[in-house]
Amino acid sequence: MVGRVKRVWRVWRVGLLLLMLIAPALPRVSDLPGPPDLPALPALPGLSGLQAQQPVSRLKGRVLNDRGERIADADVRAEAFFGVAAGTFAGQRLLTAHANAKGEWSILGITPGVWLFEASAKGYLPETVVLPNRLVTASSPNAAGQMFLWDLVLKPIAVRDDPNQRVLVDAAAAAREGREADAEALLIKVPEDADADYLAAAGRIALVAHRQDAAFALFMRALERDPSSFRAALGIASVFMLRRDFDSASRTFDAARNRTHDKDEQKYISYAITDLATIRVR
Repeated sequence: MVGRVKRVWRVWRVGLLLLMLIAPALPRVSDLPGPPDLPALPALPGLSGLQAQQPVSRLKGRVLNDRGERIADADVRAEAFFGVAAGTFAGQRLLTAHANAKGEWSILGITPGVWLFEASAKGYLPETVVLPNRLVTASSPNAAGQMFLWDLVLKPIAVRDDPNQRVLVDAAAAAREGREADAEALLIKVPEDADADYLAAAGRIALVAHRQDAAFALFMRALERDPSSFRAALGIASVFMLRRDFDSASRTFDAARNRTHDKDEQKYISYAITDLATIRVR
């Protein structure tokens, strides 16, 4: 009986944390005009013509550590999950780049849709975020080669001198090699008493391994440990993006924006929120 009560209490507490996370942003989202959300709809009618003429953009960014120092020779990957209007993606799904000695990188070929961005480097755990790119956009012959108005700053976490970190290192390697089941099996070993940074790092690895439910659970545990965690909030927003729950994603992005003082992070999150508003008012 006691065990059952504890489980119910844990579920209630997690739900309350999620409500606290998104509640401050409710007025901004509810003020947006337009019909109900369209997260589960397939590609819009006439989308085939748009898919054939999708404008491509060049995204630039930097890979930094938590102190703002540049990380050289990092690998950056961009993976498309959905296309225009969050419908079926058509085109090159995986794009890669290698950061230079200053931690700078750029990727040409980002088309409209929902993309997962990941940065990894030796001695660091991967950083990930899922962002929209002009979900609802008009195709134009002059659209090719457009530049984003913001830089994507990714901040992998340094591996600590801790035996428990080996689980995350091995899980990250398995996820990047496409051994998704192996990565998930390793993430199950995450300690119950892990801190928020550890749990959020595990959640990002779960995203790389395409394990959305596991990622969401880990990010929620991180938020439970530290309600002010930027990475936990950003991770939850990323999962909502992959679920095409754009209303919840917009609210949680806003909550994440309020949890960082980094102007580059605030800027790309603001553009994401603006982009998500376009699909809500269509």
